[in-house]
Amino acid sequence: MDAASSVARATNTRAASAMTYTTEEFVRRELRSILCGDTYRNRFVCLTCLVTMTQERLHSGWRKSEITRAMDRVYATPGPSLAPRVAVVCAHCRKTMPCLGAPDQ
Repeated sequence: MDAASSVARATNTRAASAMTYTTEEFVRRELRSILCGDTYRNRFVCLTCLVTMTQERLHSGWRKSEITRAMDRVYATPGPSLAPRVAVVCAHCRKTMPCLGAPDQ
């Protein structure tokens, strides 16, 4: 076995074991951080405000359209730690809109 083939095999092994994350997973992580923090704990925030807050927290390489699409998917399938509401007053902008929250359980 020559050195070039062993380097190529090692590179392929690392590439195969590398984990990829979807935009939705990054958005979910940021949402939990925002909604479980002191400011918005046990409160609901509208999707528009959450998109803006999430974009501010993620690095500048994320497009708003990507975050908005991911936010729509999170709202449709929130999971156990997030609670969607069709129409409630947003804790940030005070408008009545569809919101997400992370109530204590």
